[in-house]
Amino acid sequence: MSKKKILFITWSFSLGGGAEKILENISNGLSDEYDIDVLEINHHGIGEGNNRKVNVLKPIFKNLENASIFNKIKWKFFLFFPKLFRYPVTRKKYDYEIAFNYLYPVYLLNNDAKTISWNHGTIYNLKNHKFSRIRQGKKLKYVNKIISISEKTSESIKEIYPEYDKKIELVYNGYDFQNIHTKSLEDVNIKFEEDSLIYLGRIEESKGIKRLLEVVKNVVEKIPDKKLYLLGKGNLEEYVTRFIIDNNLENNVVMLGYVENPYPYINKASYVVLLSEAEGFPTVLVEALALGKGFISTPVGGTNELYNNQKCGFVSDDNEEISNYLIEELSKKKEDRFIKSEVCKKYVDKYSLDKQIASIKKIINEL
Repeated sequence: MSKKKILFITWSFSLGGGAEKILENISNGLSDEYDIDVLEINHHGIGEGNNRKVNVLKPIFKNLENASIFNKIKWKFFLFFPKLFRYPVTRKKYDYEIAFNYLYPVYLLNNDAKTISWNHGTIYNLKNHKFSRIRQGKKLKYVNKIISISEKTSESIKEIYPEYDKKIELVYNGYDFQNIHTKSLEDVNIKFEEDSLIYLGRIEESKGIKRLLEVVKNVVEKIPDKKLYLLGKGNLEEYVTRFIIDNNLENNVVMLGYVENPYPYINKASYVVLLSEAEGFPTVLVEALALGKGFISTPVGGTNELYNNQKCGFVSDDNEEISNYLIEELSKKKEDRFIKSEVCKKYVDKYSLDKQIASIKKIINEL
């Protein structure tokens, strides 16, 4: 008996971020029972996994951010006629199609298949974009299921589209904890200071990089030997470099660029810091907890489920509060700190990849 076919449609499968890891884990986990294709709208060529068990189709665009005039014109056409750009890539008939985020991936769904809209973050921004809100709503009318990855994401969908309340199902992201632990034991080729802070993600405005630097500046004023390691690439790299020089932080802030295996770095740090404007369910925070590291975060999606009443994380939207917390905790001996390593490791067991894959298979079988 031939396997049923699934198409995942995603903005990018090559940005080296958390959503890409999640999609890779899900598609690999389903590949024993289904034939899986992945269609990415915009190819970036960063962090493409070597262990993908699925067929990645030719992308519709490549690196749109630096596109030629021709591709910019092509993008304008895509905005109004997205389906025209899908069919040159694949004309296959799929049993199931999954838009692996809202907006553009959803516009490419074929209603002849059973369809799922998968939301990786809150959609409150649609309040201020009437055209996109209406267009998205029309597409959601025809999807069979809407998956959210956190309580905050579910709440936002219900608020914007209350008429689709019954279609929403909460499925937490799943993680391969054994793989994370194994990779965390690999050697790193730099001297990494113990008891440091670490940030992993894109170096851009929406990720709160500017406020993170201000927080670190405050911490260093009180504890001069503390370090922050930045792992990632993005359009604020020059800004970060200037900030480091202007504030004499050359010995405190280290830019490492994109790192294929971040887990040894997380393992050596004390806290993962994420001050994003918005997140769905931050992969990096779960990975940190799995390695027994606490996190410092703004109140984005997922933190309500992960911080465990401050036993595993500190959540605040105030720079001064965050700075004071870090100064106080980093001044203590590790054994006297509020966040305990073993508590964090046990707390994230419920977010295992096996549990997520089982939930997804159940949803697909019930469509």
